[in-house]
Amino acid sequence: MKLQQMRYLVEISKTGSISKAAQNLFMTQPSLSTAISKLEEELQIEIFERGSKGIQFTPEGAELLGYARQLLDQVETIKKRFSGKKNEETVRFSVSTQHYAFAVYAFILFLNSQGDKSFDLHLREGKTKEIIDDVFSQKSSLGVIFLSSSTNRLMRRILNEKGIEFHHLMTVRPHVFVNKKHPLTAYEKVSLSQLEPYPCLTYEQGLDSFNLAEEVVSPGQLRQRVFVKDRASTVNIIRHTNAYNIGTGFLLSGIVDDSMTSIPIDDYNDNMHLGWIKLKNSEMTPEIKSYVEYLHEALKKCHFGLGSGHIANDSIELSTEQRGLSERIKREK
Repeated sequence: MKLQQMRYLVEISKTGSISKAAQNLFMTQPSLSTAISKLEEELQIEIFERGSKGIQFTPEGAELLGYARQLLDQVETIKKRFSGKKNEETVRFSVSTQHYAFAVYAFILFLNSQGDKSFDLHLREGKTKEIIDDVFSQKSSLGVIFLSSSTNRLMRRILNEKGIEFHHLMTVRPHVFVNKKHPLTAYEKVSLSQLEPYPCLTYEQGLDSFNLAEEVVSPGQLRQRVFVKDRASTVNIIRHTNAYNIGTGFLLSGIVDDSMTSIPIDDYNDNMHLGWIKLKNSEMTPEIKSYVEYLHEALKKCHFGLGSGHIANDSIELSTEQRGLSERIKREK
């Protein structure tokens, strides 16, 4: 096993392609493929699943990738420590999140707190599966997702299988996001039947759309459904049409578009249990602790649009270990 092979793995994970990684590494694709094959043979594992949609890391490959990232980080630390240079240590932190304005605002607070330090920060908004995979492969230190009563069992199984723990932040009832001129703004609360005449914006999840959807409510067989990939597209469509999106209902000055408001859904009992995820037994770095603190601060600044904006009191039960971790974070703030 060679250090260079670890660099190969990390580059492939960045590009998602052996051919693109080979170009970035200034080597031929056959040479790169041979190097990976030798590594697989030495470790007696399969690192990639190769298919029509490109390469995907196997569970063992993703675990190896996490170790490769840690190893390369250690190499950089050693170089800086003993190279005779007095360069400031670079702050490295990555977070993957569903499409939440409060998670973006927390990231902004974290960024502003770094001052003139040297840093390498990543904010990734994406599909639910991508967020879980990012945390599993340690591409991101932390993820922000939600669980619901209907998806709790499935999501817990997926997280447990990957050795990932969920930490509860807040529980909210589902809301619809609409523009302030929308006909539904005449009501303080809306029912699922009132949503039927309007297009529903849904964040694309690929083949996992049913099980890993970002929308806690799926209002039956919709006549008009629009799939989107990013929050900017969602905001622009809501601003100029009567389409709606289902989510937390959180409005945040300067982050959520001023032309939007939110309305609670009155006849749906399931709630959104917002939380953050990380690998079990992984280090609670100062960066993770700081970002979690900013998540709490961001949630305090959130407000709702029309209606009561009731925050549900019930929550998904935390394990003893998770409760202890949450209390430890509070004490260390």
